[in-house]
This record gives sequence, structure tokens and C-alpha cells, in this order.
Amino acid sequence: TLSAEPIARAPASSLRQVDREADACRIPSRRMVFHIIDVSLAREWFGTCGEYFKIIIKPFGKMGFKTMWGCSNDNLEDWFSTWSAVQFWWALIINIVAAILVFIFYSGVDAISVIQNLVIGILTAYLWAHLGWFGVTKKKGCCCLCVCCLTEAPIVLLIYGVWLIVWAVIQIVNSLSWISAFDLGFVYTICYASYAIPMVYMGVIMVKTWHKLKGEPPLGDTSQVVVVGKKTEVTEVLAQ
Repeated sequence: TLSAEPIARAPASSLRQVDREADACRIPSRRMVFHIIDVSLAREWFGTCGEYFKIIIKPFGKMGFKTMWGCSNDNLEDWFSTWSAVQFWWALIINIVAAILVFIFYSGVDAISVIQNLVIGILTAYLWAHLGWFGVTKKKGCCCLCVCCLTEAPIVLLIYGVWLIVWAVIQIVNSLSWISAFDLGFVYTICYASYAIPMVYMGVIMVKTWHKLKGEPPLGDTSQVVVVGKKTEVTEVLAQ
């Protein structure tokens, strides 16, 4: 006669501990959110102006000047924050220098056009910086087009990063046309060509951030959320 030995079972408390450890190691899944005229998202972005202004004022507060030039920084958010702020100051300086050069040495230039280009260049640089920072550090992928926005989509970081690198190349090519435009045209070219440096760094960091998140679905998990107008809580019911 064979007797069955009772199978030893782990205590329930041990199983719960294992579950908690597994949950802690599991990467949280994000849901892509498509916003249409979402005022709350706009308020959230505007609400970060104070936080980002502090980064602009102290661009090397999160990462030192020497450290930011490396290509193996692990803290991607601080790395991007630093370069986005540097990009803004870089753009501010070169736009002012370029405006002075054109106004003094380029004959037949309209002063109003020079000032207009100066203002647009500085505002554009700020938008590149703040929107990029918001997408990297707050939304893990954010793209806005008029009244529509896409958040929590890591693939956006890849697209945005590649676009910044391409834009840097375009910036260099366009600046070459000014070399012989006036006596100090080469200085103008050097200024705008150098602006490609922070743009490339920002693009590379975005691509690295996407690569870090590549284990997640490129558009979040399979349960997308559409937000129209004011954001509301959504309860999903999955058909069995």
C-alpha cells in the first residue's frame, strides 16, 4: 500500500510577499492619451512655467558644464533639462548677434523685419525647450498640433528626436548662404551653424529616452483614452 505524502505549501504571507516584489519590479504600463481641446492639459503645461523658469535661470543646476558634454549620462531627464536650457540661451545670444550684424552690415535691411525675426527666433527657442522638457520629464512622449495633443506615447520621443537632428542639419545648410552676403557674413554663418550643437544633443537624448522606454508599447498599452474638452475619469469595460 502506497501512502501519499502531503505536499508542503508556502505560507500565504510568503506568497503575498512574492507578489508584492513582482509588482515592484514590473514596469508600469502607460496608456496613450489623445487630447482634443483639452484645457486641463494646457493648464498643466502652463503650470510648469515656474518650474521650468528656474531651470532656465540656472541651466547647470541639475548637471555641470563638463558633465553635459558626455554621451553616456544615465540621468536622461536632467541631461535634457540642462541642454534644453542651454539651447534657449544659445539661441538668445546668436539671434541678438545675428540681428546686430544684419542691421549694421546688410544694406537695405528693414529694421522692423530684423526685430520681428529676433523675437520669433527667441520665442521658438523657448517653445522647443519647454515643450521638449515637458514631453520628456512629465509625459514620456508628447506631441501637440493645434488643438490636438498626444501624450504617454514613447514613439513620439523618437520622432521628435530625429526631427531635431534633421532640423540641426537644415540649420547648417541654410546658414551657408550667408557667408558672402556681407563683410561679416561668415560670422553670421558660424553663429547659426553652431546652433545645431544643442539641437543635436536634445535630439540624441530624446532618442535615448525612447530607447530606454522601448520595452513599453510604442503607443502606450492597448487601452487608449480619448479626452475631449475637460479631462474626465474613464472606466473601461473589457468584453469577455
